[in-house]
Amino acid sequence: MNIHDIARLAGVSTSTVSKVMNGKDRDISEETRKRVLEVIEKENYVPYFKYREKEGLKNHLIGLIIKLRNRERENIVVSAEKAVRIRGYSLIISYAESDENIPELIEQMIKRRVSGLIIDSTKKFFAGKLEDVTVYISQTKQFDEHQKVTFYYRLSDAGKLATERLIEEGHQKIACIIQQDDKSILDGYKTALQSHNLPFEAVWAYEGEGIGDIEKRGIRQCINEQVTAVVCGSEEIACCVWKLMERSCTVIPDSLSMIAVGDSGMLQILGEGISSIRLPSENMSSDAIDYLADMINEKKQIELMRKFSPVVVERGSIVQPPQEKQGEKIVVVGSLNMDVTMEVSRIPVNGETQIAEKLLVFPGGKGGNQAVGAGKLGGQVYMIGCLGNDIDGKQLYTSLTENHVHMDGVIFDSALSSGKAYINVDSTGESTIVVYQGANRNLDVSQINGCRYLFQSAKYCLLSMEIPDKIVEYTIKFCKRNHTEVILKPSATEKIKDELLQDITYFVPNEKELDLLVPGSKSLEEKAEILRKRGAENVIVTMGARGCYLTNRDFSIHFPGTGFEPVDTTGGADSFISAMAVCLSEGKNVIHAIGFAIYASGITVTRYGVQPALPDRKAVFVYEDEIYSRCSTLIQERRGKCEEDTGGRKSEHGLCDRDRSQAKTRGNCSR
Repeated sequence: MNIHDIARLAGVSTSTVSKVMNGKDRDISEETRKRVLEVIEKENYVPYFKYREKEGLKNHLIGLIIKLRNRERENIVVSAEKAVRIRGYSLIISYAESDENIPELIEQMIKRRVSGLIIDSTKKFFAGKLEDVTVYISQTKQFDEHQKVTFYYRLSDAGKLATERLIEEGHQKIACIIQQDDKSILDGYKTALQSHNLPFEAVWAYEGEGIGDIEKRGIRQCINEQVTAVVCGSEEIACCVWKLMERSCTVIPDSLSMIAVGDSGMLQILGEGISSIRLPSENMSSDAIDYLADMINEKKQIELMRKFSPVVVERGSIVQPPQEKQGEKIVVVGSLNMDVTMEVSRIPVNGETQIAEKLLVFPGGKGGNQAVGAGKLGGQVYMIGCLGNDIDGKQLYTSLTENHVHMDGVIFDSALSSGKAYINVDSTGESTIVVYQGANRNLDVSQINGCRYLFQSAKYCLLSMEIPDKIVEYTIKFCKRNHTEVILKPSATEKIKDELLQDITYFVPNEKELDLLVPGSKSLEEKAEILRKRGAENVIVTMGARGCYLTNRDFSIHFPGTGFEPVDTTGGADSFISAMAVCLSEGKNVIHAIGFAIYASGITVTRYGVQPALPDRKAVFVYEDEIYSRCSTLIQERRGKCEEDTGGRKSEHGLCDRDRSQAKTRGNCSR
């Protein structure tokens, strides 16, 4: 395109075109002038362009094609404008609604004679004469491999960094709220949880269609009484969360820590400031301009991928989580077995052969079951045990890690195979079990001592007796020295030393185990009381579908069952103990913890297997109102009985003297 072409298209002489272009058009009519200018604009005519091309002169224009939906659009544009001015260039900006618009915008940039081009896209586009002077920018690594020069950062890295910052402060129950366009932030959030072996609850994450949707539904869904922190996918979401929390009188950060992906001045003025992840969009844009300018001047190679990393901006919105929400640490010392479950019409008796109707193989062992049960319910749980260096051992290890169990204290034994349990389950759900200890028998004192750091920071130790007796005894004494409360499930034993009972905070036998420990014709309540007087602080006798019985210094209470129809009772006791431990670790009283545990075990026995049958928090929370109601009723009934026994005398709390110590605890029995 030259001046003659412009004159031909406008229907005028070349001298007329020259006068219009040089401002010497006083003798030219306004109509003719407008017609000439319209042709020049339409054709993007630049005078002497062919001459400049021939002489190797560059036009100092850089084109930027950026997506309208790019969350960092303004920062990228401002940074690019600063960078081009420093380099002596000017910037032409075009906004693309989608990738489909970009080819047309590239053509327009070519017509406007830009010297180089920056494109915001993960796709590769043909850029004609600008092919070797084109740089791509992106917020993901998933870009077209045919792009020669790409500058990028990853939103998923920002989501991961935000989550890890909260984890570093001690948070484990973390929500994540994003808009659908920022789904990769959620990917980074999940990656961080997985790499730290922390639970992911679907209800804690929300992908909103827009800010309105997030305000209406997302925040209320994600931020419940279990969550201690939230990753906000943008500054706007952080402001919405802040506004709702302020309205509900939730103190930030004391009750809820938060961090936003993306930074702006608004985050500095909310409360003590909202911590954020600053995206590297400005550095990326500036460096892309610098590199493109060198490409235009033929000073740079034209194949490059450069990654930019987000950084944490610390303000005042992240503190350690409230302990009552986070829960104390739980150590599990016990057996790890592969369970072989055979479904039969009835349990075989001496000399009888039964044909199994179904065979199921699941990860198990009382220690493994209790650890998985606690992990699924959101407990901070650490396993100590032994596995064989075989396929079963690897499967067991994987099962526990997938269920948020920390495996710091587990070792692989090359001498023995992994333990196994052979289980018969009849049509009523009752079961019998034969256990092969395998590698479990090699759990020794040195392994317990090597895990001293776990006990020093743990509130509870779940202990079963499918491991050597000497290790059970040593662990109980070890826990006492470290002020760790023991929750013990007896099994396959007819006696336990009184000196050990005195160091057990929660002793949890079933009815058969109780009869072995205290033989004779006494009632269940009398036998439980005998164990308590021998030293156990709390004796809890599980009774299957009929619930359980608690006796301690303050209470003697029967808890009714749930009424759920059992299909496999194998894991009921392990589910009960792990659920009770998690509830206690969160600061709940023993009444509420047992109520919670009864429903968890009730759900478990309606499913086959043990570890696959153990419920997560969401499954138990379906019955939250029932648990609360039962808890309150039992407290009220006990208070009434105390008043009756003492002739109506009450303490200042309305309880008899025996229950005075429970007044404060009863206040914790709430939703």
